[in-house]
Amino acid sequence: MADRYLMDGNKMRWHEDRVRAWMRGERVAPIHVDVGLSKGCNIRCQYCFGVLQGNFYRKGAERVFPRDALLRYMKDAGESGVRSMALIGEGEPLLNPAIYDAIEIGSRAGVDIAVGTNGILLDMGRDGERALEHLCWLRFNISAASDEAYRRVHASKDFDRAVERIRFCCETKRRRSLRVTVGLQMVLTPANVDQVVPLAKLARSLGVDYLVVKQCSDTVESKLGVYDRLDAYESFADKLREAEACSAPGYDVIIKWNKVLNKGKRSYNQCLGVPFLVYSSGDGRLYPCGMFFDIREAEFRMGDMTQQSFKEIIASDRYWEVVAKVRDTIDVHQCYSNCRTDSINSFLWELKLGAVFPAPEGVPPPHMNFV
Repeated sequence: MADRYLMDGNKMRWHEDRVRAWMRGERVAPIHVDVGLSKGCNIRCQYCFGVLQGNFYRKGAERVFPRDALLRYMKDAGESGVRSMALIGEGEPLLNPAIYDAIEIGSRAGVDIAVGTNGILLDMGRDGERALEHLCWLRFNISAASDEAYRRVHASKDFDRAVERIRFCCETKRRRSLRVTVGLQMVLTPANVDQVVPLAKLARSLGVDYLVVKQCSDTVESKLGVYDRLDAYESFADKLREAEACSAPGYDVIIKWNKVLNKGKRSYNQCLGVPFLVYSSGDGRLYPCGMFFDIREAEFRMGDMTQQSFKEIIASDRYWEVVAKVRDTIDVHQCYSNCRTDSINSFLWELKLGAVFPAPEGVPPPHMNFV
C-alpha cells in the first residue's frame, strides 16, 4: 500500500532552499517544530515515551505552556520562517486551555499546524470546529479497538468518548468541506499487536482518512521493555498486511514498514537534523531533541520561551552551540530508537557523503511542510 503522505520517510527534498543554505553554513530557521503544551496526561498508555521526558500524567496536568508566551511563540514562529508545527509533545496538548487560540494564531501567522492527541478532551462545540478550520491534520493516538482493550492499553475508561470525538471530526469535515486530514495512529507493541486488524476496520467505519501504524520508540536500555523485543516485529508482518488490506477508496492503512522492521538501527553516525527540526517542551523550553526534556536538561536547553522570544533564541549563539554539540558529541547509536529526526538524519548524511540532492518527483505530497 502506497504511503502517499510519506510518513515512513521525509520530505526534505521539497525544501531545497533551506537545505542548500544550511550546506553553505548559514544559520537557518527550523522547517518544523514539535510542540509540547503540557507536562501531564489524562490517560496512561502502556508504551508512553513521554514518561521518559518528564510527563507526570495527572500529577503534571497543571503544568502547561503559559498562555501569553505560547501565543507569542506561535506568531514568532511564522515570522521566523518555521513552516510547520505539530502540537504533540510529551503530554496531552488538550490539557492546555490556550490550544484553540494557539492553533488559530499559528495558522494565521502562515505556519501549517497539526495536533496529535488522545482526543478525549476535544471540544465538540465552536472551539473544536475552529480548530478543524485551521488545522492541516488532526491525529488521534489510539492503539485499541474496543473498550476492554482500551482499558488494557491506555489505562482509561474513555474509549467511547474518544470514538465520539473522532466521529465528530469526520462528520464536521464532511459537512463543512474542510481541508483538514483526520487520521488515527497506532503505536505497535508486542502487547497490543492483536488490535491492529480490529483497529484498521474500526477506523474505516469511522470515516477517517488514514490509520498509520508505527513502531514503539524505546531507549537502548529498554526502559519501556520494547527495545529488547524489536526482533519480534518481523513476526507481525502477516497481521500488518491483513490490516493494510482493510484500505478502501479515501481510506489508507499505512504501515511504517521501514521503522517497524529496522530493529532500531541507524545508517548514519551524526545527528545533523537539528537545524531543521527542534522540540519545545510543555513548560515552554526549546531543545534539539525530546530526549533532553528530562535528561541532561540544562546542558542541552536552547532557551526558555517564558523568558525569551522564539526569535531571540534561534538567533542566539547558545542555540547554535547546542546544535554543534549534538552534531559533534552525541553517539546516535545510543539514542532512542526511531526518533522523529531519524529519517532526516539519513537524508542529510547521504548529502554529507556526497550524494546528489534528489529532485522532487511529481506533485508535492500532502502536508509537505511536515518534514
